[in-house]
Amino acid sequence: MPIGKTRNMLYGLALPVLGKACAWKPAKGDALQCILHRHHVAGACIQRFEKGTLTDCTAVGYASLEGGKTSVTADTLFRTASIAKMVTALLVMRLQTKGLISVEEDVGSLLGFDVRNPHHPDTPLTLGMLLSHTSSIVDSPAYFARMGEVTAQELLGQQDAFLNASPGARFRYSNFAAGLVACVLETRFGMSLETLAQQELFQPLGVFGTYDITQTRGRVVADSYRVLPSGHAFDAQARLAKAQSVLKPDPERHYALASGNLFISAPDLARLALVAWNGAEGFLDERSLCAMHTPIHGWPEPEVNMRHGMGLLMMDEPAICPHRVWGHQGFAYGAVNGVFFDEEGSGFVCLNSGASEQRLGHLALINRDLIRLWMKK
Repeated sequence: MPIGKTRNMLYGLALPVLGKACAWKPAKGDALQCILHRHHVAGACIQRFEKGTLTDCTAVGYASLEGGKTSVTADTLFRTASIAKMVTALLVMRLQTKGLISVEEDVGSLLGFDVRNPHHPDTPLTLGMLLSHTSSIVDSPAYFARMGEVTAQELLGQQDAFLNASPGARFRYSNFAAGLVACVLETRFGMSLETLAQQELFQPLGVFGTYDITQTRGRVVADSYRVLPSGHAFDAQARLAKAQSVLKPDPERHYALASGNLFISAPDLARLALVAWNGAEGFLDERSLCAMHTPIHGWPEPEVNMRHGMGLLMMDEPAICPHRVWGHQGFAYGAVNGVFFDEEGSGFVCLNSGASEQRLGHLALINRDLIRLWMKK
């Protein structure tokens, strides 16, 4: 993943020559397809919505390039990567709306063991800090090396799992911190994140989404391909063949689910985005909706003015869009996903099976171009 100005510049220079070429051709004069083709998209489904209503859905390219190739359709499921964090935040806010949990609660009291930054042992860490990446918890070497093997409690017992900054004082994007939300929910409610999400979020809203890939059998799940360097990075069928169900709660080891393991189609993700926009007439209360929409700290990259609330980022960048937008991105295995909406409930979801990973600051160039295309008004 090209992070930093120099790497992004080199990536951009190499992309036209060494980048994986599209296996499909854009329709002449189609602005959307031309953008996707320019960013080397392997396959994608893009769902638009206007003032709270789903409109055009466009599917191009391939969900899998293996064998006889599998075309993307509106029903194709994609691994959303970090957009799962937005959906997990929706679940938390629904539970808060029902009075079953609060983002102000101490993480340690929710997990049943002390959770304190050893550099600031007197400052509590709250659930809201996990959602806004301000908890001071970071992705430690042990987290990357032994994800799913070592327990959450063991990871939190290591000093290098924390910044030397007081909880709430600094923004540091952390997959582990966001993933701990699943541990919190499984401990509090005694059921798996998957069961809880189905019961409280997906089924009430009439969408198909799952944190458990074993629940996708019988549906088309997209692979993911890296554009540069070229490679088949995520094989959905191979992953499914060896996957074990996560329907049984395991709050010490399920910290990888909430941060990036969601599978959903673009139209269904757009339906969830509209809940994040206006709360769906009481599905989320005003307090919870405000917590998602209100930025707490900014991204460190100065190129684009992006700030983060609880489960949503907010962008104010007139050079890209003349008005404020909210949303989230997802980068994993070469896929570069995005969901963005404005205050009128207009925006888009783009889920793909691989695209150029080039960025401007934290914002993917493919998402920048889609925002420019549709969100000018």
